[in-house]
Amino acid sequence: MDFRERLRDEIAFSGLSNKEVAARAGITIRSLVSYVSSQACIPSAEVAVRLARVLNTSVEYLVSGEKSRGSQDSTNEDERKLLYVYKNLPESQRKLLLAVADDISKCLGH
Repeated sequence: MDFRERLRDEIAFSGLSNKEVAARAGITIRSLVSYVSSQACIPSAEVAVRLARVLNTSVEYLVSGEKSRGSQDSTNEDERKLLYVYKNLPESQRKLLLAVADDISKCLGH
């Protein structure tokens, strides 16, 4: 996986549209599309930092796929998938999922 793919995955995980990410990072949508497309343009360090902040990740992760040593994000891939599903559910289904999770937790004695 390369920068382009990790950036695309982080955008999808965030639940934000490309337009929202671009606006929050202070770049044009055209620039963002060039970073995630097959053109595989690499942003400047300043833009990469802004993108990482918007996506709540690190530049190190976007570039290398490695988490920073001091990173607070210890979320594994399964947890990320669950969060992605949760974020993309309608509110009524979120409540249902939380109720199921609460029932499971009670059965496990947590």
